[in-house]
Amino acid sequence: MKRSTNPAPGAWPAGMSLAIDEHAQQLRMLLYIRHAWGLADDLPLPALHPVPEAGSSAMPDEVERIVWERRWLRTWAQAWGGQTHGPYRPPGTGKILPDSGLLSDTDVWTAQYGSAGLDLLAFDRWEQMFEPSLGPSLDPVLRSPQVAPVLVAAWERGLESLTVVPWAGYCMYRLSASHLATSFDTAASWSLLNQALAEWIRAPLA
Repeated sequence: MKRSTNPAPGAWPAGMSLAIDEHAQQLRMLLYIRHAWGLADDLPLPALHPVPEAGSSAMPDEVERIVWERRWLRTWAQAWGGQTHGPYRPPGTGKILPDSGLLSDTDVWTAQYGSAGLDLLAFDRWEQMFEPSLGPSLDPVLRSPQVAPVLVAAWERGLESLTVVPWAGYCMYRLSASHLATSFDTAASWSLLNQALAEWIRAPLA
Protein backbone atom coordinates (compact mmCIF):
# COMPACT_ATOMS: atom_id res chain seq x y z
CA MET A 1 0.00 0.00 0.00
CA LYS A 2 1.45 3.32 -1.06
CA ARG A 3 1.21 6.44 1.03
CA SER A 4 2.25 10.01 0.36
CA THR A 5 4.48 12.01 2.65
CA ASN A 6 5.05 15.72 2.82
CA PRO A 7 6.86 17.28 5.78
CA ALA A 8 6.27 20.58 7.53
CA PRO A 9 5.84 23.67 5.32
CA GLY A 10 9.16 25.07 4.17
CA ALA A 11 11.11 21.81 4.34
CA TRP A 12 10.27 20.91 0.74
CA PRO A 13 9.23 23.09 -2.21
CA ALA A 14 5.54 23.82 -2.58
CA GLY A 15 3.77 20.96 -4.30
CA MET A 16 6.44 18.38 -3.58
CA SER A 17 5.35 14.99 -2.28
CA LEU A 18 6.73 11.48 -2.39
CA ALA A 19 4.74 8.23 -2.71
CA ILE A 20 6.19 5.59 -0.39
CA ASP A 21 5.46 1.87 -0.43
CA GLU A 22 7.04 0.19 2.57
CA HIS A 23 4.56 -2.68 2.54
CA ALA A 24 4.80 -4.05 -1.03
CA GLN A 25 3.34 -7.40 0.00
CA GLN A 26 3.52 -8.97 -3.45
CA LEU A 27 7.23 -8.23 -3.65
CA ARG A 28 7.72 -9.71 -0.18
CA MET A 29 5.79 -12.81 -1.19
CA LEU A 30 8.01 -13.27 -4.23
CA LEU A 31 11.15 -12.78 -2.17
CA TYR A 32 9.85 -15.28 0.36
CA ILE A 33 9.19 -17.83 -2.39
CA ARG A 34 12.64 -17.28 -3.87
CA HIS A 35 14.19 -17.83 -0.44
CA ALA A 36 12.04 -20.81 0.57
CA TRP A 37 12.26 -22.64 -2.75
CA GLY A 38 15.78 -21.61 -3.70
CA LEU A 39 14.69 -20.10 -7.02
CA ALA A 40 16.65 -17.74 -9.26
CA ASP A 41 19.64 -17.80 -6.93
CA ASP A 42 21.84 -16.47 -9.71
CA LEU A 43 19.89 -13.21 -9.71
CA PRO A 44 22.12 -10.54 -8.13
CA LEU A 45 19.83 -9.41 -5.32
CA PRO A 46 20.76 -8.53 -1.72
CA ALA A 47 20.16 -11.00 1.07
CA LEU A 48 16.91 -10.67 3.01
CA HIS A 49 16.83 -8.93 6.36
CA PRO A 50 15.44 -10.26 8.55
CA VAL A 51 15.75 -13.72 7.03
CA PRO A 52 12.37 -15.51 7.06
CA GLU A 53 11.86 -19.07 8.20
CA ALA A 54 10.87 -21.35 5.35
CA GLY A 55 8.76 -23.49 7.67
CA SER A 56 7.17 -26.32 5.71
CA SER A 57 7.52 -24.53 2.37
CA ALA A 58 8.78 -26.75 -0.44
CA MET A 59 8.71 -26.34 -4.21
CA PRO A 60 5.90 -28.46 -5.68
CA ASP A 61 7.01 -31.17 -8.09
CA GLU A 62 4.07 -30.83 -10.46
CA VAL A 63 6.38 -29.12 -12.98
CA GLU A 64 10.14 -28.95 -13.36
CA ARG A 65 12.23 -26.45 -11.44
CA ILE A 66 13.04 -24.45 -14.58
CA VAL A 67 9.31 -23.87 -15.12
CA TRP A 68 8.91 -22.51 -11.58
CA GLU A 69 11.92 -20.25 -12.12
CA ARG A 70 10.49 -18.87 -15.35
CA ARG A 71 7.16 -18.26 -13.63
CA TRP A 72 8.89 -16.53 -10.74
CA LEU A 73 10.96 -14.28 -13.01
CA ARG A 74 7.90 -13.31 -15.04
CA THR A 75 5.87 -12.49 -11.91
CA TRP A 76 8.83 -10.59 -10.44
CA ALA A 77 8.87 -8.34 -13.51
CA GLN A 78 5.08 -7.94 -13.40
CA ALA A 79 5.12 -6.97 -9.73
CA TRP A 80 7.71 -4.23 -10.26
CA GLY A 81 5.85 -2.99 -13.32
CA GLY A 82 2.85 -2.47 -11.06
CA GLN A 83 4.96 -0.23 -8.82
CA THR A 84 5.77 2.42 -11.42
CA HIS A 85 4.86 3.88 -14.77
CA GLY A 86 6.85 4.16 -17.95
CA PRO A 87 9.80 1.95 -18.93
CA TYR A 88 11.35 0.19 -15.96
CA ARG A 89 14.14 -2.21 -14.98
CA PRO A 90 13.23 -4.86 -12.36
CA PRO A 91 15.91 -5.14 -9.66
CA GLY A 92 18.47 -7.83 -10.34
CA THR A 93 17.86 -7.80 -14.09
CA GLY A 94 19.53 -5.91 -16.89
CA LYS A 95 16.44 -5.58 -19.06
CA ILE A 96 14.44 -2.39 -19.49
CA LEU A 97 10.79 -3.34 -19.95
CA PRO A 98 7.94 -1.27 -21.41
CA ASP A 99 5.24 0.24 -19.22
CA SER A 100 3.11 -2.65 -18.00
CA GLY A 101 0.34 -0.65 -16.33
CA LEU A 102 -1.05 -1.26 -12.87
CA LEU A 103 -0.69 -4.65 -11.22
CA SER A 104 -3.97 -6.57 -11.32
CA ASP A 105 -5.13 -9.23 -8.89
CA THR A 106 -4.53 -11.89 -11.55
CA ASP A 107 -0.84 -10.91 -11.81
CA VAL A 108 0.05 -11.88 -8.25
CA TRP A 109 1.62 -15.25 -7.50
CA THR A 110 -1.19 -16.91 -5.56
CA ALA A 111 -3.80 -15.83 -8.12
CA GLN A 112 -1.80 -17.43 -10.90
CA TYR A 113 -0.34 -20.50 -9.20
CA GLY A 114 -2.10 -20.93 -5.87
CA SER A 115 -0.43 -21.38 -2.49
CA ALA A 116 0.80 -24.96 -2.89
CA GLY A 117 4.26 -25.39 -1.41
CA LEU A 118 4.01 -22.24 0.70
CA ASP A 119 3.91 -22.14 4.48
CA LEU A 120 1.67 -19.09 4.75
CA LEU A 121 1.90 -19.04 8.53
CA ALA A 122 5.68 -18.71 8.28
CA PHE A 123 5.21 -15.95 5.71
CA ASP A 124 2.74 -14.17 7.98
CA ARG A 125 5.19 -14.32 10.89
CA TRP A 126 7.79 -12.68 8.68
CA GLU A 127 5.26 -10.09 7.52
CA GLN A 128 4.46 -9.16 11.12
CA MET A 129 8.04 -8.03 11.62
CA PHE A 130 7.29 -5.09 9.34
CA GLU A 131 4.27 -3.80 11.20
CA PRO A 132 4.64 -0.02 11.69
CA SER A 133 4.58 -0.43 15.46
CA LEU A 134 7.46 -2.93 15.36
CA GLY A 135 9.59 -1.93 12.38
CA PRO A 136 11.70 1.15 11.78
CA SER A 137 9.92 4.43 11.08
CA LEU A 138 11.12 6.05 7.89
CA ASP A 139 9.42 9.43 8.30
CA PRO A 140 12.01 10.97 10.66
CA VAL A 141 14.75 10.28 8.11
CA LEU A 142 12.71 11.51 5.15
CA ARG A 143 11.83 14.67 7.04
CA SER A 144 15.33 15.30 8.38
CA PRO A 145 17.30 18.39 7.34
CA GLN A 146 20.26 16.14 6.51
CA VAL A 147 18.27 14.43 3.74
CA ALA A 148 16.14 17.32 2.46
CA PRO A 149 18.65 18.90 0.01
CA VAL A 150 19.43 15.71 -1.92
CA LEU A 151 15.81 14.52 -1.70
CA VAL A 152 14.63 17.79 -3.22
CA ALA A 153 17.33 17.50 -5.91
CA ALA A 154 16.11 13.97 -6.76
CA TRP A 155 12.50 15.18 -6.91
CA GLU A 156 13.53 17.99 -9.25
CA ARG A 157 15.02 15.32 -11.51
CA GLY A 158 11.80 13.33 -11.58
CA LEU A 159 11.69 11.20 -8.41
CA GLU A 160 8.08 10.53 -7.42
CA SER A 161 8.07 7.18 -5.63
CA LEU A 162 10.10 5.12 -3.19
CA THR A 163 9.64 1.38 -2.62
CA VAL A 164 11.29 -0.11 0.47
CA VAL A 165 12.05 -3.84 0.52
CA PRO A 166 13.44 -6.08 3.31
CA TRP A 167 16.92 -6.40 1.87
CA ALA A 168 20.06 -6.33 3.99
CA GLY A 169 22.43 -3.40 4.03
CA TYR A 170 22.78 -0.66 1.45
CA CYS A 171 21.21 -0.93 -1.98
CA MET A 172 19.84 1.35 -4.66
CA TYR A 173 17.85 0.39 -7.74
CA ARG A 174 16.74 2.98 -10.26
CA LEU A 175 13.50 1.23 -11.11
CA SER A 176 12.42 3.93 -13.55
CA ALA A 177 12.82 7.61 -14.36
CA SER A 178 10.55 8.38 -11.39
CA HIS A 179 11.10 5.53 -8.95
CA LEU A 180 13.75 4.41 -6.46
CA ALA A 181 13.79 0.97 -4.82
CA THR A 182 15.90 0.42 -1.73
CA SER A 183 16.17 -1.44 1.58
CA PHE A 184 14.84 -0.62 5.03
CA ASP A 185 18.46 -0.41 6.21
CA THR A 186 19.11 2.28 3.62
CA ALA A 187 15.88 4.23 4.07
CA ALA A 188 16.24 4.28 7.87
CA SER A 189 19.69 5.91 7.74
CA TRP A 190 20.01 9.49 6.58
CA SER A 191 23.61 8.96 5.41
CA LEU A 192 22.75 5.81 3.42
CA LEU A 193 19.58 7.37 2.01
CA ASN A 194 21.57 10.40 0.90
CA GLN A 195 23.98 8.05 -0.85
CA ALA A 196 21.13 6.19 -2.56
CA LEU A 197 19.43 9.40 -3.69
CA ALA A 198 22.68 10.83 -5.06
CA GLU A 199 23.32 7.57 -6.91
CA TRP A 200 19.77 7.56 -8.27
CA ILE A 201 20.30 11.06 -9.65
CA ARG A 202 23.52 10.04 -11.41
CA ALA A 203 22.45 6.60 -12.65
CA PRO A 204 20.92 6.47 -16.13
CA LEU A 205 18.00 4.13 -16.70
CA ALA A 206 19.37 3.06 -20.08
